Amino acid sequence: MIQVNDKYLSQAEEGIWLDYAPHTWIICIKDPAWTVEELRKGRKSHMILSFVQKGIVDAFLLEIEDCMECSDIPFCMKEASEEMLKGICEAGEETLNVVLTDKDDTVRVSRTFALKSEHAALLKQALAKRAEENYTPADFDKAYEEILAKYEPFELEPDALFTVRL
Repeated sequence: MIQVNDKYLSQAEEGIWLDYAPHTWIICIKDPAWTVEELRKGRKSHMILSFVQKGIVDAFLLEIEDCMECSDIPFCMKEASEEMLKGICEAGEETLNVVLTDKDDTVRVSRTFALKSEHAALLKQALAKRAEENYTPADFDKAYEEILAKYEPFELEPDALFTVRL
């Protein structure tokens, strides 16, 4: 589990992205200028997580109440690690770890949530099916660009396979 004050190294200047460790989905949000209030809200406020499949695009949507608007975290199953592909085929619990890092990659907030078994099963089933589909990362990128041109992240919420308040 990722702890506050750990280093969570990335090449990104800032932004939001998805990592995966065995049975743990890690959403990392890097911001060089977190305010004291944003960090407090990040530690305490409810988070809303949705999983969306739109066309060939898979994405999590995350909102941190009173801290961060709904943001999309897309990922292409054709670029999934062997670890992720193995994990979605295994039975068991899944967790979500949301980490907020600063400009030096220091973890300022780390929160871990267990996904309900029905949400974990739905996620795994949808991603296992997606991994078998015939498309390329370039196809994914094009489809994602088209979605970005048409929708704001919050507008994708009606397409969610599930939404949970954490």
